[in-house]
Amino acid sequence: MNRKNFSIIPFLLCGTLHAEPVTGEYGLIINAENTISLFPAEKSVAPVKNASLGVKRAFVSAASEPTSKWYINHPETNRVCREWLYDGQFPRVAIKIQKSNKAGSNVKALARGRRCIYWADLPKERYGTAAIYQGNDNVLNKVVVIVQPYIVSLDNATYSDTHFYNDVNQGLFANSLRNAGYDVILYRYLNTDLGVAFNARGVKVLLNKLEKLPSVTSTSIVGLSMGGVVARYALAELENETGLHKVASYVSFDAPHLGANLPRSITDNISRLLSKIDTVLCGLNSNCRSARTTLKALLSKIKTKTYNELIINSPGGATDRQVLLNKLSSLGHVDSIPSLAITNGAQHATQSYPNKALVTHYKLHRKWYNGGSKYFKVYTNPTLDNQSGGYADFYQVLSNLIAQQPHPITPYVVLGQKHSFVSTWSALAGNEGNFTEVASYPTTNERHLTITYNKAVKLRQWLDAHHF
Repeated sequence: MNRKNFSIIPFLLCGTLHAEPVTGEYGLIINAENTISLFPAEKSVAPVKNASLGVKRAFVSAASEPTSKWYINHPETNRVCREWLYDGQFPRVAIKIQKSNKAGSNVKALARGRRCIYWADLPKERYGTAAIYQGNDNVLNKVVVIVQPYIVSLDNATYSDTHFYNDVNQGLFANSLRNAGYDVILYRYLNTDLGVAFNARGVKVLLNKLEKLPSVTSTSIVGLSMGGVVARYALAELENETGLHKVASYVSFDAPHLGANLPRSITDNISRLLSKIDTVLCGLNSNCRSARTTLKALLSKIKTKTYNELIINSPGGATDRQVLLNKLSSLGHVDSIPSLAITNGAQHATQSYPNKALVTHYKLHRKWYNGGSKYFKVYTNPTLDNQSGGYADFYQVLSNLIAQQPHPITPYVVLGQKHSFVSTWSALAGNEGNFTEVASYPTTNERHLTITYNKAVKLRQWLDAHHF
């Protein structure tokens, strides 16, 4: 394959910006800098309103509900009883029990009986859902599957179809696809935390389902962050097993193929903070109980299989991470179809931090906390934090989370402690040659999962060039 860097020609906007968004090529909003948040609670999930944008093309309105929805499950089932009729509702069943009477002979005894009155065939595994938003031709034929990123939800709130659609459609990208006749399928995991391989099985089931539909001529798959790794895993397995017959192309959008950097000092200090809480005194106060529950929920997220697989230096996650890396290496890269890598990281520019650790100070007041030092510190790690790559600001997120809780901790935050989250090297899986093409690098590092106007234009150009 011809592997090269593709330079995106910036669209220059002349004149004065209007109050309403101005659209350019493909009906995409010019100068859009839209970021998909990994913390969905930070953003509103109100449906996008499409006012008149002064464009000749009639836009498909943003849909709060999909055209249809598929539940993606393992094709095999287990037969299980969903409803039993127990003793008292049904006469006891006489069964032979090895019980001796005084004479030493076996006797029959009445055991507590039950019988099943409702059997059901349930899937062996449940993977996720595929929300289908059909294009303007109302025929499911040119499919673009978008695989979700890792979404952090401390209260187990559902990342809804509406929220996912609005995330993708911030710069009118989803609308642009649908107006061009593409069918957008948003694939959401049922359980993000069960690991890459488990969620890749769901993507494989979805692709197999699409392949069997006569109306579908071609499918492209776009993986956002974690979704890029899940999609790569699924495509590589299918490539080795049956081949990719109707799959037109694969796009990896700032995916952590070699891992992501969520600073270890943050997770270590969450554990340390929880260990200092006086659980008796805390239990007497609803505010403290609520704060402790939030911190425990956050800590539980960093003990999951997916977190251990994808996060560099995760506590206790070295084995899971190495297993995943070894498996991806053995599968190889997706070679039989065109592949595109998009990174939010610059090619060479760092995050512009000094090469010394920055510090966030926290002060614990004595009201609910055990003895020991009342101060603790979170240090940055310049070796990882300063690399070129799509950045995040989890130092700030932790500080804000603590500051917003009604418990006596005072954070002294160094503002702007952003850090490389998915390095450019990781987004390329270690080498540009792993992909048919690499979209042009941004001049400076962008926030992870930022879909700029130029990136959205490139995605449209790529899909138009490779769908059949």
